[in-house]
Amino acid sequence: MTSSLPQPISPLRLYRGPLLLLVLIILLPLLTLLAHGRYGYLLPLAQLCGIYAIIVTGLTLLMGFTGQVSLGHAGFYALGAYTAAVAATRCSAPLWLAILLALCAGALVSFLTGYSLLRLTGHYLALATLCLGIIIYGLINNLEITGAAAGLTDLPQWKVFGLLPGHPLAKVYFIWGIVLLVILWAVHLSESPVGRALRAIHGDEVAAASLGVNTFATKLKVFVISGVLAALAGVLYAFVYADSYLGPEEFNLMFSVQLLIMVVIGGLGSVWGGLAGAVVLTGMHELITLVGEKCGSTDMAKYEQLIFGLILVLIVIFSRDGLIPGVRRGLARLMQPRRC
Repeated sequence: MTSSLPQPISPLRLYRGPLLLLVLIILLPLLTLLAHGRYGYLLPLAQLCGIYAIIVTGLTLLMGFTGQVSLGHAGFYALGAYTAAVAATRCSAPLWLAILLALCAGALVSFLTGYSLLRLTGHYLALATLCLGIIIYGLINNLEITGAAAGLTDLPQWKVFGLLPGHPLAKVYFIWGIVLLVILWAVHLSESPVGRALRAIHGDEVAAASLGVNTFATKLKVFVISGVLAALAGVLYAFVYADSYLGPEEFNLMFSVQLLIMVVIGGLGSVWGGLAGAVVLTGMHELITLVGEKCGSTDMAKYEQLIFGLILVLIVIFSRDGLIPGVRRGLARLMQPRRC
């Protein structure tokens, strides 16, 4: 009778979090070298990548760990942006109060939505959340208080310790500082007992309930967390990224689909993978736009969706659990000692 010894933990798996964090810390200062002259457009792109990464992190916790598919997070994103913008411009609220109201609105609407819809599963939940996103988009596109299709102007800028991060590079560091805090918190949550409960719900909800996990309350908490993170991203979009203008075109139905693709490409069960998916897809969008400008084509949207669909198909075929887990497996194979 042979006894199986425990396998040692791979160094790549043990230190992947700190290594990825170190890579981000190194890459962000290197961005300053590319932020001059013809490469100045990279700074707004880096800001947008960070904002999307916050939404995708919440979606990864919801979809990758609890298995609940949501197509309405563009609505929570719009809710955070427009609540803060309306409070600051129409109601002349202080900036801190506008931000607090936006986060509370995201928490309240996500709680009410989750409490009503999380009893649904599978494509029924996806369709219900999709309707929520369409409703919110219709409201901001037609209500007078939100500026309707014309949007809102003269938005205030978020001040940090009384200082205005007006330079694009300062905005990059500010947004990505928040991104790193959100990522580290999400990683800690995923590796805690709560994260194990979420994985149990994803694997078998009935079995998790039989082990004492309050499945509905746990799913509702994660749904609210993801909604608040989307609202936070909306606040950053309105007060940091947007140049004193906020319009409804950013929050349409297609954006919800793009968020879903970001999560799937990065890896449903990987917080760092969600970050990679947000960066890769946003970078691909910018690259396709630049190629269209070089080729003199003004109708690249149809080709963009075709390319995104092709990337998604390739990911599903060759690495079903996403980009980061697939790269990790490839590196692990390269690091294995070869047998003679």
